[in-house]
Amino acid sequence: MIEKFGIKSFNKKKMKESLPYPIYLKWKDALRNEKDLDRETADAIAHAMKDWALNNGATHFAHWFLPLSGHTAKKHEAFISRTSDGEPINRFSGKELVKGEPDASSFPSGGMRSTFEARGYTYWDLTANSFIIGNVLYIPTIFMSYKGEKLDKRGPLIDSTKILSNEGVKVVNLFEKDEFAYRMRVKVGLEQEFFLVDKEIYKKRSDLKNIGRTIVGAPSPKGQELSDHYFGQIPARVEKFYKDVDEKLYDLGIYSEAEHNEVAPNQFEMAILFENVNVAIDDNQLLMNILKETALENNLVCLFHEKPFATVNGSGKHNNYSIVTNYGLNVFDPGDDPYNNNVFLLFVAALIEATDKYQSLLRVSASSTSNDFRLGADEAPPAIVSLFLGSDLEELFRDIKENIEYKKEDKNIFRGYNLLSVPKDSSDRNRTAAVAFTGNKFEFRMLGSSKTGSDLNIALNCAMADSLSKIYEKLDPHKDDYDELRKSVLEIVKEIMDKHDRIICDGDNYSLEWRDEAKRRGLANHKTYFDALVALKDFDFTDIFLKRGIYTEKEIRASYEVNLEEVVIYHTLEAKIMMSMIEKDLIPMGLSELNDMTEVLKFKNNEMLSFKYDKINKMITKLLECERDIESLISHSNKIDDIYKKAEYVERNIATKLLATREIADEMEKLISRKNITLPSYEDIFNSLS
Repeated sequence: MIEKFGIKSFNKKKMKESLPYPIYLKWKDALRNEKDLDRETADAIAHAMKDWALNNGATHFAHWFLPLSGHTAKKHEAFISRTSDGEPINRFSGKELVKGEPDASSFPSGGMRSTFEARGYTYWDLTANSFIIGNVLYIPTIFMSYKGEKLDKRGPLIDSTKILSNEGVKVVNLFEKDEFAYRMRVKVGLEQEFFLVDKEIYKKRSDLKNIGRTIVGAPSPKGQELSDHYFGQIPARVEKFYKDVDEKLYDLGIYSEAEHNEVAPNQFEMAILFENVNVAIDDNQLLMNILKETALENNLVCLFHEKPFATVNGSGKHNNYSIVTNYGLNVFDPGDDPYNNNVFLLFVAALIEATDKYQSLLRVSASSTSNDFRLGADEAPPAIVSLFLGSDLEELFRDIKENIEYKKEDKNIFRGYNLLSVPKDSSDRNRTAAVAFTGNKFEFRMLGSSKTGSDLNIALNCAMADSLSKIYEKLDPHKDDYDELRKSVLEIVKEIMDKHDRIICDGDNYSLEWRDEAKRRGLANHKTYFDALVALKDFDFTDIFLKRGIYTEKEIRASYEVNLEEVVIYHTLEAKIMMSMIEKDLIPMGLSELNDMTEVLKFKNNEMLSFKYDKINKMITKLLECERDIESLISHSNKIDDIYKKAEYVERNIATKLLATREIADEMEKLISRKNITLPSYEDIFNSLS
């Protein structure tokens, strides 16, 4: 079976086998040293890729890219063409491999592209493997406008990795004298959480079909209280689903590391092995597409919304982040003696500074409007960004801050049942922290399950580069004197801790006490995605993005507008769905219940039944009033031209009104008999996979 792993991926091994060796070396040199490919090399690679694709059943190719929407996009083009004699021929040139031309006016652009400015280009990302799904060869590409504006999330991600590498190697090479770092790679592992629901049940709920979330729904008598689903027996239907998913991932050469039940009923997780960050993002996007497609094949539906069901846990996409040199040094590995591990101390200090300094940007980059329903819901990290180091590391960094001699105690031995003594992890895990050190990497837990990891990793890479560049400036004058260099390391760590240790928290971040403490420390608490966007309205992006050319001011403004548009579109769509469900589902359910009670009350004067009748009747009236109010709010919103003011109005009025409407709808559902509930209930959904 191993020899078939990756049979649908045109990877490094297949390139070496199918290309003339000099051409292969040119590609490898271009990859390693970021050189341009000449036309001859591109044509040779295109020819080999075409032959491989045709031999594996492909009839079309597609430039595959990540527009600002965060979803994947592509256009299928046929290999087959015709000669001047009208005869069929399979064609695919180096030009077609390297460059494509999709429409650039119909994707979100924040005003950078108008309808009449349709020209856009896709450029091959030669660091990522092309692959076949069905009969289509997919070529990972970067998407740009005719004028050169960045319209995607892949290009900035690649650029951010380069600048982090450039700054990181300078710091590492001051200390690692036996090895030379010429490149650093950001390695990321993404854990994808999701829900599965029965397809027939899904089809009966317009909220799930249109927004991926139940905007009404009373709690099930049994939710996750017994914790019997977490890591429990995987339902047979889901076992079959997992098997099918694994086979598709296997063909594409994607390593699935783990799969299991998550905490909430119907909630599951799949994790993929660490890869270079741009490949990790690709693999995660492919995984999401495969999960959705394979679920349908198994009469299931896969939901990536962060909070599809109220009262039970929502879904995240934990972003495990590490940085590795070309010779394999993980800068976040403390080793046996972290106090004297200069590279470790400096890179962790850089991350502490980056997390604190750019906490609002990280909140936006890791989130979305849909993620607001999850963050702070007593199972995800709260909306306050904090960093957990673990007791040992926190003690180390605080001792450096206070100029206290650090003495490591040997507490890393654990005696297990019927086992010899085994090493204990250097720190516990804190599930309530937004950022947590987990041994040799940092886990960023805020990232929403529906969101691409590109934005978060772009921000992290650039923030780290910003901090490392300043660290190097302070170290460089002492590069020839180790004692002075070591002294500078401790001074830098102390300085960063003095300014930024407020971000470090080793406690229960779900608690009210932490919210008060975070406020005292001056940490931001952006309760909603829009609140975080407000904080970034006049933010200075010079150090993190502008001075290194990751984004221009125009591109930043455009991205900001796209985010504001997301707030408007999301809540407005939910409002329209709510009005539809009030008319088509909720009111008919309430009236049916009243009709049934009317028949009883004709013959029997029952005081409690009359009370219940009046209660449901009042709720029906309230729901109709809510529908009228929501319609009025949408109408007013449509008259606001300024996108910031529109987003503010929608967030403060429509989103709030939807929550109030839900309270009435859910309370009414509790009073209605099963016979008259036409919407599948939470109880139905949570028991649909057994």
